[in-house]
Amino acid sequence: MLFNKPFSLITDVNEKIAFLASLLIYGVIAVVVIEVGGRYFFNHPTNWSYDLAWMFYGAIAFLGGAYGITADVHVKADVVYDLLKPRTQAIIRIACYLAFFFPFALALVYSTYGLMSHAWILGETSPYTSWNPITGPIKTVLFVGSVMLLLQGLIDFVSYFKMLKDGGDKK
Repeated sequence: MLFNKPFSLITDVNEKIAFLASLLIYGVIAVVVIEVGGRYFFNHPTNWSYDLAWMFYGAIAFLGGAYGITADVHVKADVVYDLLKPRTQAIIRIACYLAFFFPFALALVYSTYGLMSHAWILGETSPYTSWNPITGPIKTVLFVGSVMLLLQGLIDFVSYFKMLKDGGDKK
């Protein structure tokens, strides 16, 4: 179906983004090793490690969120849910998306857009260290991650309607 093509494209993009974001953990490890080594072995701490570490952690969390929906690995209570029929599961998921996911995701997109635009317009820099890097790039990453989370949630939401209609597997 032509309608499925954009859905699979978004899912593919989210999987690639999540893979690249997962590589940032090596950056976090390098930053921490350099900071600890500089601080404890050479008595010379860095002025940039804290900012870089929180930026890497933020990118990992926000860019990996949409993949969590794709892989169905988000935390949930499955004790009773797994005992239910697929159609009942679909109804529960649809209700949860409407009540919880979409309000949260829309608020996240709205707030990260505000943070991102504020950072770029004002040329905002990080106040946490004397390095003072600009925060526009990381706040753009947060916004992009939020948009991708919303889009992937929309895809999942639609798949539960299909599951409800078909009475079987959502895939």
